[in-house]
Amino acid sequence: MTERSSSYVCEACGWVYDPALGDPPLDDPNGGLAPGTPWPEVPDDWICPVCGAGKDAFEPIGATHAAAAPAPHPVQAPLVVVGSGLAGYGLVKELRRRDPALPLVVITADGGEVYTKPMLSTALARHQTPDGLVQKGAAELAAELDLDIHTRTRVTAIDPGARSLTLETATGGGTLVYDRLILALGADPRVFPAPGSDAVPIATVNDLDDYRTWRGRLQSGDRVLLIGAGLIGCEFANDLAAAGHPVALVDPAPWPLARLLPQALGAMLAEALTGIGATPCLGRSVAKYLPDGAGFLAELSDGTRAPFDQALSAVGLAPRTRLAAQAGLKVGAGILTDRLLCTSDPAIYALGDCAETPAGPLPFIAPLLAQARALAATLTGTPTPLVLPALPVVVKTPALPLVVCPPRPGAEGTWEIDSAPGEATALFRAPDGTPLGFALAGARTSQQHALAKDMPDLLPPMETPTAAAPLEAGRRFECATCGYVYDPALGDPDGGIAPGTAWEDVPDDWMCPVCGAGKADFAALG
Repeated sequence: MTERSSSYVCEACGWVYDPALGDPPLDDPNGGLAPGTPWPEVPDDWICPVCGAGKDAFEPIGATHAAAAPAPHPVQAPLVVVGSGLAGYGLVKELRRRDPALPLVVITADGGEVYTKPMLSTALARHQTPDGLVQKGAAELAAELDLDIHTRTRVTAIDPGARSLTLETATGGGTLVYDRLILALGADPRVFPAPGSDAVPIATVNDLDDYRTWRGRLQSGDRVLLIGAGLIGCEFANDLAAAGHPVALVDPAPWPLARLLPQALGAMLAEALTGIGATPCLGRSVAKYLPDGAGFLAELSDGTRAPFDQALSAVGLAPRTRLAAQAGLKVGAGILTDRLLCTSDPAIYALGDCAETPAGPLPFIAPLLAQARALAATLTGTPTPLVLPALPVVVKTPALPLVVCPPRPGAEGTWEIDSAPGEATALFRAPDGTPLGFALAGARTSQQHALAKDMPDLLPPMETPTAAAPLEAGRRFECATCGYVYDPALGDPDGGIAPGTAWEDVPDDWMCPVCGAGKADFAALG
């Protein structure tokens, strides 16, 4: 295969550039990279449509990386990774590059297919089926990386003393001994409950299995109730509306992406989504569900009603911590780690959406892959503390392309906005003028790399690569209505509650940022 016909994979997120498909903008088939554009003709300033990485982050599929010849491994228990998402598979790829002989096992509850998860929210507009999103199967990856992958297998318990896992499959179970254990468990999607929800098929999409179920349920022209106007909710709203589905986008916040965008850019996004057929129902939440002939009605908190045939919940993610907590590991909003990604047990590590590093939970692609690189180095003998520069996030809403690099929660400052029709630049500055974050819309998204250089690091380099003590968990409280967890370490900056605010100091008139329930509806965890 020649360089002109070869496919190239993004080392940051796993998205594959196929010259036969190109990368035409979803809203302008005549622009961008037309189908048939070979890799040498892709402009040097082109960026990955999924994560925003530059062209230099891509490598030809099948490329190999030379690794120093390791000393032969004595017979030993394997290094076990639980989870086959971008975090788990990203880690084993990095490990294999560093040590071709390290015994590796991956345990996954799903089919173990290799796919780019962020593409789930754009697949309709790209005319991709669930099977079409799969880049390779688990068996192919296992052979390629010389490791064992146990698919459709759940870990039901960890015994840190014995360094063993209890496994469960459809046909039985067993135990597996590990040398070191890495938890890449991901997160569970939250579902907003309301009276009548038991009679409504409310879907969530968090992996390929979920997406197969969702696409199998979705019929041409179905009206969709989309609950949650955060990053994933807005991406799905754009994808569904562009594919011809009437979408009602419901969120208690007054504008979409309220935790990432200033109001002016949020209003631009709401207008853009309206322009492609979505109906933003903002500043409202679902009060109850009602039957409506062959479909359903969602009665909103202001009394208005939204008819729908299918419902999709995108109100946030809850890191999977139960398994770690039951094993006695320290957990907070996620599984607590130090900067070496080590948990409170020295033989157990965590990364990805399930982990809470000293930078806090970061459910985005770029931090996840930075974690994989640092942890692979640590596990192969070079202790490497996690370093995170400012990491812009690409929001896949072709109706209004966006890149966000939000300030840290609780940061003091103001937004400075410069806008023109269909585009905008927003800079968040501290009182002394220091830039702390930005948001870009439309054509100005091309400025992301230049602006990111001026932003503060999420985790700056350490002077010495010594492990820090894992963070202590504060006393957390859970909303009985929607399951949102208030973590004092994180606070609720968008609701005026600074990080570090104890529950007792939260005002009595504060409301849950997800569902609007009152403080009295929360109960202490544990």
